[in-house]
Amino acid sequence: MMDDKRPKRHQARGPYARIRRFLDDLFGNKVFLRVFSVVFAVAVWCYFVASDGTLTRQKTFPRIPVGVNGEASLLSRGYIVTSDFSQLIPTVDFVTEVTQANYERASASAYNPHLELSQVTGEGENELTVIFTSQIYGQVVSCTPSSVKVQVERYITRRVPVVVLPEGQLPEGLYLAGYETDPSALMVSGPQSVVSRIARIAVRLDRSQMSAERLSDRMTLGFELQDANGEIVSSPKLNVTNQSVVTSGVMVDVTLVPQKMVPIDEDALVTGEPAEGYELVEAWTNDEQLAVAADQEVLDALEVIQVEEALDLTGATGTVKGLVRLKTPTGIRNRLPAQMAATAVLQEKTLERTFRNVPITAEGAQDDQTITLSQSRTTALLSGGYTFISGLERDDVQLYVDASGLEEGRHTLPVRVRIDNAADFSCALGTTEVTVTVRD
Repeated sequence: MMDDKRPKRHQARGPYARIRRFLDDLFGNKVFLRVFSVVFAVAVWCYFVASDGTLTRQKTFPRIPVGVNGEASLLSRGYIVTSDFSQLIPTVDFVTEVTQANYERASASAYNPHLELSQVTGEGENELTVIFTSQIYGQVVSCTPSSVKVQVERYITRRVPVVVLPEGQLPEGLYLAGYETDPSALMVSGPQSVVSRIARIAVRLDRSQMSAERLSDRMTLGFELQDANGEIVSSPKLNVTNQSVVTSGVMVDVTLVPQKMVPIDEDALVTGEPAEGYELVEAWTNDEQLAVAADQEVLDALEVIQVEEALDLTGATGTVKGLVRLKTPTGIRNRLPAQMAATAVLQEKTLERTFRNVPITAEGAQDDQTITLSQSRTTALLSGGYTFISGLERDDVQLYVDASGLEEGRHTLPVRVRIDNAADFSCALGTTEVTVTVRD
């Protein structure tokens, strides 16, 4: 019968005895041996697997940007994608089966995820699939998202005129004689729905920045696209070109000339004779002077704006309104009004007439009284409106003294004037007072 007892181990002695005892106990432990065996087997298996380059593993590429190819080719076919790819599909996540030999070398740039616009079939909604340029390191097994829907329109090109929009105030003494753009029109290309709205290419010219030091100037100005209502039309899909070269500015040639205020010749505003007994008091135009722009030597010689056709006052009375025609000075650069509203005020003349030996009468005396005047006639100088004074006769002029309530005796009374239905007038008498003798 065998003895199951382990042989009695001799205690290790000598140098490193403690270490040798630890190793003997460790390798004599069954649990350790089992764990060690498993770990060793796995390590050997991994070694052989890693050394086999034909085995594959999955590799994930997250948030890889998506490119777009074929835009020029699509434009040549007369189409354009109006959707914004950066918003619809900025990045994709894809997974590939990569061999172990190429696992570290495989990169997202090698796969180059992109959209091919050759997939576009026509206007409206089109679905484009994400395509990978190369799969030499392994096949792409999944992609998220794998496609995108975009909107496609016709691609058109139109010739649009360039229009200058002056704004701001010119410095005093200057006039903008002219401006010219180079070129006068530009080519605008883009989606049909956008290009068809564009009515003009507007260039804003700030007149407040101009100076008399640069009467002729050339500048490059930016522009904006506008519709028929003056609203700005903007789209990243638009291209503006000049002779097939993309441009963002327009050359503008500007010409300035001096300007000054010139009065209208007031002495020549009216013509013709008014009605008899009327005379011109004053005449004026709505604008007494006009702004005239011309070369400096022309301005220096220009003193007044002449009247070619005056306001006719023939036979007129009162206030006359009408138009006068102005003569355009030679050599001016701005446009003056051909006619100007004018007003003339006519007033009746003041006429003086002398009436001699006008009788003086006494009025208001009682029936039983006798009135004697120291002077029975005198001279009257009347002044007033022409029509009224010229129509008077001597008998129309009544001179009198008021003897009402006088008692017997001598009295000095003023001589008074009366004219029936008289207009305003004044009267100067040769005798202003007379002595009145009253007898009962």
